[in-house]
Amino acid sequence: MVKMPCSYSSVVDKIFTVEQILSEFRLNKEELKEVMKRMQCEMERGLRVETHEEASVKMLPTYVCSTPEGSEVGDFLALDLGGTNFRVMLVKVGEDDERSFKVETKNQMYSIP
Repeated sequence: MVKMPCSYSSVVDKIFTVEQILSEFRLNKEELKEVMKRMQCEMERGLRVETHEEASVKMLPTYVCSTPEGSEVGDFLALDLGGTNFRVMLVKVGEDDERSFKVETKNQMYSIP
């Protein structure tokens, strides 16, 4: 007979304990709506110049008006300024000689002193 490392009842007890702990993190639909409303409010406060300083969620406007839809062609520059690095990426999107869709990237990272 194969010896099992633990009894069935101990596994059930562990599952019950985990479920008890997780139950405190589960939200009903109304609670989720309230969280969503509060987050939306704080993000809006974080975007406004007048309330940015005291907002709990700091935000920066991106000025992105639309999302890519697949027909974009050209050279695109991506910039990322973090705490210690400045990253620059050039993305070239277009067709190659066989008229296949092609994406090329070149990137460079600079340390910020």
